[in-house]
Amino acid sequence: MKVCHVCKAECDDAAELCPVCGADLTVEITEEEEKEEKVINNPVLLATLDDVVSAEILKDLLTEAGILYSSDSEDDGTMKVTFGGSFVADDIYVDEQELDAANAVYDEFLNSEPQFDEEFFEDAENENE
Repeated sequence: MKVCHVCKAECDDAAELCPVCGADLTVEITEEEEKEEKVINNPVLLATLDDVVSAEILKDLLTEAGILYSSDSEDDGTMKVTFGGSFVADDIYVDEQELDAANAVYDEFLNSEPQFDEEFFEDAENENE
């Protein structure tokens, strides 16, 4: 069984997407990449996201674009309290010099709609049988 790098759910070895959060399971993260120190000289807040899935998708998009980021979730998130309720939010920071490029990635993410091909639905049907 694979373990999802986003939500830590157990997934079938053949699965390409996490059935819980939809994360891409084909991306392999090496121990060296996990330990690699990221340095952001002038961090500025790019976004505050209140759900883990959206935060992980944005972080994946920033990584694909070659933009370094830092986030609160690397330290198990930050608890925000509002009007007696609470939720876990993830603040994502980027270097000030990369803010415009990061904003373009974020805007594209906000304005995008998920697109699934027929194979995705066929695989889902086969899993339910």
